[in-house]
Amino acid sequence: MSTADNVEILLESEVADDLPTTAPSLADSVIEDVLAERSTELSTLAAQDRDVRVDIREATDEAAFGVAIVTAPEIEGEDPYAWLFAAELDGTWEIGLEGTDEFSRILAESELMDTEQRETVAASTDPDQLSPMAYTGVGLPFSIGTSMIMTGGPHGFSGGPPYSSVDFAGGNGQARAARGGYAYSLCTGWTRVIHDNGYSTDYYHLEDYQWLPGNNVGTGHYLGTQGNSLCAGGSTTGAHIHFALRGYTDPNAAGWYVALNGRTLGGWTFVEGANYGGYAYRNGVGNVYPGGSMYNYGF
Repeated sequence: MSTADNVEILLESEVADDLPTTAPSLADSVIEDVLAERSTELSTLAAQDRDVRVDIREATDEAAFGVAIVTAPEIEGEDPYAWLFAAELDGTWEIGLEGTDEFSRILAESELMDTEQRETVAASTDPDQLSPMAYTGVGLPFSIGTSMIMTGGPHGFSGGPPYSSVDFAGGNGQARAARGGYAYSLCTGWTRVIHDNGYSTDYYHLEDYQWLPGNNVGTGHYLGTQGNSLCAGGSTTGAHIHFALRGYTDPNAAGWYVALNGRTLGGWTFVEGANYGGYAYRNGVGNVYPGGSMYNYGF
C-alpha cells in the first residue's frame, strides 16, 4: 500500500531511528484502518484525485503516534479528512484512529508524549469514558469580546451532513482557540484542538500559521490568520477560517464531525438550513444570517 502513487509517508530521521520496524509496515497498517474507516479503497481515492498521507510524528520501542490525512481534490465542494493515530507493536501493528477506544487505550498504555498530555488526550477522546453533554462549552474561533462575519452558515464536509462547520472572515482576521486543550497541527494551515469536554475543534485555511505539535493552549490562543491555505486540498473563494466541531461521545461516530444544529457556541445557537445557509440566534439579541456580524460571547 505504501508504494501506491497516491500515498505519501512523512517521517523525520530522528523519529525513524526510534521506530522498531520499517516505516512502510507502520504506514500500511495505518492506511488499512483509514480505508476501513471511510469504507473505500486506494484505487477509489486515486480516481477521486485524493491521496493518503501518513505523518509519523513520534515513536518509542513499541508504539508510534502521528496524523493520517485523506486529502481532497482542489475543487469546490470537496474537503479533506484527518485523524490522529496511535499504534502499538505486538508482532504486527495495531492501530487506533482518534475517537476509537483503541486509540485511547494504546495512547494511555504507551510512553508517548509527556504524562499529562498522554493521559488527558486519551481520556478526552475515549467514547467509553465520556457521556453526551447538553452544554457544548465551546466558543467561536476568534477572541472573546470581538466580532467576525459569518460568511458561511452550517455546512458539511464535501457538502453532506452532518453540518458541522461554519466559515468566518473579517475583524482582525485572527484565528483563536475556541476553548483550551491540546493543539495539533495536522498540516501547515490546519489545526485541531482536543478539549477536555468530549469535543474538539478544527481550524482550516490558516495563514501566518503557528505550528503546534501537541501544545497545551488556553482559550483564545493564537493559531493563525484567516487565509486560503490548502495544505490538505479543498478550495476557497476568499480568505476565511473554516471552523468545525467534532465529538467523541457517540459510539457510532466517535471522533467525527457533529451537527451544529441546536448547539450553542460562543453564546449563539445554530440552526441549519441549506448547505452554507441556516442562521444562529441569541435570545434578546436576534438572529445572524450568512453575511452578518457575530459577536463572541464565550461559553
